[in-house]
Amino acid sequence: MHGAIRLGRILGVPIGVNYTWFIALWVLAWSLAAAYYPARFPGFPASTYWTMGLASTILLFASVIIHELGHAVAARRYGIRTRSIILFLFGGVAQIARDPPTPRAELVVAAAGPLTSLALGGLFAITHPLAAGSALGAIIAYLAWVNAGLAGFNLIPGFPLDGGRMLRALIWRATGSLERATLIASRTGQVVAMLLIAAGVIRAFTGSGIGGLWLILLGWFMDTGAQGSYQQALLREALGKVRVGDIMTREVHTIDPGLTLDQAVADYFLPHKHGGFPVVWGDRLLGVITLHDVRDVPRERRATATVRDAMTPLSRLRTVRPSASAYDAFVRMAQDGIGRLLVTDPDGSLIGILTRSDLLHMMRMRVELEETSAERTAATSARRPP
Repeated sequence: MHGAIRLGRILGVPIGVNYTWFIALWVLAWSLAAAYYPARFPGFPASTYWTMGLASTILLFASVIIHELGHAVAARRYGIRTRSIILFLFGGVAQIARDPPTPRAELVVAAAGPLTSLALGGLFAITHPLAAGSALGAIIAYLAWVNAGLAGFNLIPGFPLDGGRMLRALIWRATGSLERATLIASRTGQVVAMLLIAAGVIRAFTGSGIGGLWLILLGWFMDTGAQGSYQQALLREALGKVRVGDIMTREVHTIDPGLTLDQAVADYFLPHKHGGFPVVWGDRLLGVITLHDVRDVPRERRATATVRDAMTPLSRLRTVRPSASAYDAFVRMAQDGIGRLLVTDPDGSLIGILTRSDLLHMMRMRVELEETSAERTAATSARRPP
């Protein structure tokens, strides 16, 4: 949960807030207390409006968490773990560990969020008459409307919204290609983003500055998400059919756990120019020592501290099998913020190492080969008589 404040767990899913969420908390609470509630529900003191605005904002983001939990529960049905739910400036996002395995699973997981919001909005609408005319009734009415709006907005068919994921599921089912489906859904998402930005600019110049700015920022966020999804699809296409065992480095320099850190730097880090080395004793893999591990030890202690003292033990390392796809390995590296994965066989023996450099080299080779193939095709077509 990088860059977020952990709040706790719900249904086993870690919940956190990004620092940008506090901006949304203040702006939304202020707009509700200063404009929305006084205009629609007049007659309350200013302090009551501020209480209503703050309570509504907190309950709105609680509704967003429930929306994302809908996704998490549906994903769990297909054996997919939800790494966390993060609240941020524009709402919330459930960070699912991997994409659903089938178009049907993608459709169910994507639809679960809007359906949850619709059910929540309906529940508030049913209970509203019980508190009509009071400050509590005003809050309930707002939550009924905003949950329905949350469901409706998320059903817009553009990535990365739920509607865009549902569109991707339908195209995936029709074409059999996840990459093509992601491309179309991402392009649709970019069109929606441009429309939101255009609407925001118009509103900003017609007297609704805050509302216009919000639409512009929301459109920018959608455009960034859509582009990221398309780039991820290209990566999946380039690496999805490549096995880790085909591109890993087999001749691995291993290091003895008894060496001092000064010896490790002099004999391994300097001459071999690698950022880390597996620590092996006999045939047994013990861990990994990196330059970061060495830097964490004060300079005056490096002459006596050993590799075993400073290394990251095997229990805290990520390993991968040679049969895994290079794309899955890339995702794991990105999610965990690491630059290498140890490749082990089923009995835990080290057989290789996969680094970001290996993946980048593979992607560069694929691009160059495709460009060469395209150039040859173009040259052949040019030589062919009309």
